[in-house]
Amino acid sequence: MLPPESEEGNVEYKLTLGFQDVDRLAGQLKRRALEGGGEAVYLIGVSDDGRPVGLPDDELVRALGVLREAAKRVGASLYVLRVSEGVRGKVAEVLVRLVGREEPPPTVTVVAMGNVDAGKSTLIGVLTTGRLDDGKGAARAFASRYKHEVLSGRTSAVSLRLLGFSGDAVVNHKLVDPLDEAEVYKRSDKLILLVDVGGHERYLRTALRGLFSSQPDYVMLVVAANSGVQKMTKEHLGIAVALGIPVFVVVTRIDIAPDEVFKRTVDDVVRILKMPGVSKIPFVVRDAGDVVPAAEAMPAGRVAPIFYVSSVTGHGLDLLLRFLSLLPKRRRWDYGGDFLMYVSDIYLVKGVGLVVGGLVERGSLRVGDKIWVGPYGDGGWIQAAVKSIHLNRTPVEAAKAGSFVTVALDKVDKIEKGMTLSARPLKAVKEITAEVLVLRHPTVIRPGFSGVLHYKAVRTGGYIKEIDKGELMVGDSGVVKLELSRPWFIDGGVFVFRNGPTRIFGRVLGTDGVAGS
Repeated sequence: MLPPESEEGNVEYKLTLGFQDVDRLAGQLKRRALEGGGEAVYLIGVSDDGRPVGLPDDELVRALGVLREAAKRVGASLYVLRVSEGVRGKVAEVLVRLVGREEPPPTVTVVAMGNVDAGKSTLIGVLTTGRLDDGKGAARAFASRYKHEVLSGRTSAVSLRLLGFSGDAVVNHKLVDPLDEAEVYKRSDKLILLVDVGGHERYLRTALRGLFSSQPDYVMLVVAANSGVQKMTKEHLGIAVALGIPVFVVVTRIDIAPDEVFKRTVDDVVRILKMPGVSKIPFVVRDAGDVVPAAEAMPAGRVAPIFYVSSVTGHGLDLLLRFLSLLPKRRRWDYGGDFLMYVSDIYLVKGVGLVVGGLVERGSLRVGDKIWVGPYGDGGWIQAAVKSIHLNRTPVEAAKAGSFVTVALDKVDKIEKGMTLSARPLKAVKEITAEVLVLRHPTVIRPGFSGVLHYKAVRTGGYIKEIDKGELMVGDSGVVKLELSRPWFIDGGVFVFRNGPTRIFGRVLGTDGVAGS
C-alpha cells in the first residue's frame, strides 16, 4: 500500500488511461515534471488512495501507449522503470523526463567524499569514461584537475565531472572524448554533476569548500574494501549528516580485499550508519530490482544504499550507474528571486579577461545584464556587465538558479572567492550570531577562540566573540557571536567553523552589517 496521492510534487497515480485522456494528461504531465525539476514518476494501475490494484496485461499496454503519446506532445521521453504485481493485475512505474527544451536537462549534484586513497577519483574516472582502471590508478587521471594530482595520485582541489544519461544509457561512453562536457550536455536528457574533493585531512578546507559551494543533492561516501572505515570516512559522514545531505555508500576495491577484510569493512559501514546521530537504514543494493527503490528513497535521507564495486573488474558499476540515472533532484531553487551567485572559481582568460565560476543560487542571469560585485574589504560593491555565460563549456544567453556557470565580467579588475554577484548591492556582514554544536575539540572553547569559517563559497578567518554559556566543550551546543576578519554577504543557513582538529557546526540566527554596505 502506497501513501495517498498528493496534489503537489512529481508523482502521479493512474488507475487506468484511455486515449480520450491524452490532451488533459499532457498538460498534467508537464506540470508534474516541472515540479520535479524536469522529471516525473507515473504509477499506472494504482488508485488515488495508494492501492496497487493493477491492470490486465492488454489494458496496461494500452495505458502505457496513452502516456507515451501524452509525453510526446510535451516533448518528453518515457522509460518504464519496473512492472510489479498488483492485487488484480500488474502495476507499471514509469519515469517521464522533459527533453528538447531551452532549459538545461535535469541536473543532480553528487559530491564524492571519503578517506584519502579510497578510490574516489578512480571511480569517477571509470564512471565518466567507461574505461576500467588498470589497478594502478590510470583512470584517476580522468578526474584530476592538475598535473601534480595525476603525479601524486591525490586530489587536492575541487574537480567537477559531468556524467550524462539518455534514459539509463551513459552518453559519455558513446563519445570519442567522454570528457567533452559540451557534447555530454547537448546529448543528455539527465545530468549528474560529480564533485570530487580531497580525502586527506590536510585538504579538509578544500573538501568543505567543494561541499558548501556546490550545495549538493547527495553525498557519495566512498570506502575502500581493503582498508575499511577510516578517520576521515567518519569525519565526512558526520559533516554530511550535520548539513542534512542524504548519503549513499560505495565500497570500492572489492577485487583485492580478502573475504574477511571485506566483511569487516561492510560490518563497520553498517555500524557507523546506524550510530546515534547518524541513524540511517543501510540498504545493500544487490541486483537491478533493488536500484529503483534505493533511488526513490534517497531524497528523504533516511535510507543509505550501499553498493559494492570494482573499478578494475567492473563489478557493480552497472547498478551504480543505473542508480545515478534515476536519482531525483532534491534541491528546489528560487527561479523568480533576485539574481545571486557566490564566486567559487576565478580565471584570467587570454583575450577575454576576468571570468568567474559558481553556482547560481537564485534568480536568473542574461548576457548584457548589469550586476553588482562585492562586498569588498570596505563593505562596498561595484557594478559590472556580463559579457558572456558558459554552462558546461557551452555558450548560453541565460542561466537560472541551480546551474554551475562561468561568467565573463567587464569593468572588474579584482575579485575574491566567496564574493557574490547579485542583482543589487547587499548587506555586508562582519558579525554573526549563531546556534552552534561542537563536533570535535580536545579541550574547552572560550571567547577569543579563532578559526576559519566555511559558508557556501566563503572561507574566512574569524573568532568567537561571545558565548552564551561562557564556554563550550565537545558535544555542547549554545549561541555564540562570531566576528569575521572582513565583511561578506551571509544571509542565513549553515556553516562549519574549524581550527586544527576542532569542528564546530553552526546555523546563522542573525547578522550585523558594517559601514559602507
